Amino acid sequence: MRIRPFFWLILGMACVSVVVLAFLYQPYAPAFLQVQMEQKQFVATGTSRLELHLTDPDGLPIDQAQIIPSAHMTNMDMAALHNHVVPHGHGVYEVNMDLYMAGPWSITIQTQAQGFTPQQRTIKVTVL
Repeated sequence: MRIRPFFWLILGMACVSVVVLAFLYQPYAPAFLQVQMEQKQFVATGTSRLELHLTDPDGLPIDQAQIIPSAHMTNMDMAALHNHVVPHGHGVYEVNMDLYMAGPWSITIQTQAQGFTPQQRTIKVTVL
């Protein structure tokens, strides 16, 4: 019994495509975002700071993540004009925000890191 070269070609292409797909496919795992507040009271004068700790499911720190902070008042149509993220290494990031008016604020932190699904967390704070 002789197998035709056409079937060998199909078998070879199937094997190569399986190997290529195995190398290209990267499953995504959820990244855990732990938000730790450095200031317990936020004031309308000066910069308010939040300290973020990003870890993977095994508890290892996530470095080189993209952090996108935003803040707005919940009772008015006002948003924080200035925010800045400072990476400190070992999964620690500092978010500096100018919350310039007293009242209730909602702070949303969006995170993205390679190999992890994007995440978003929202914190409600009161600025004095």
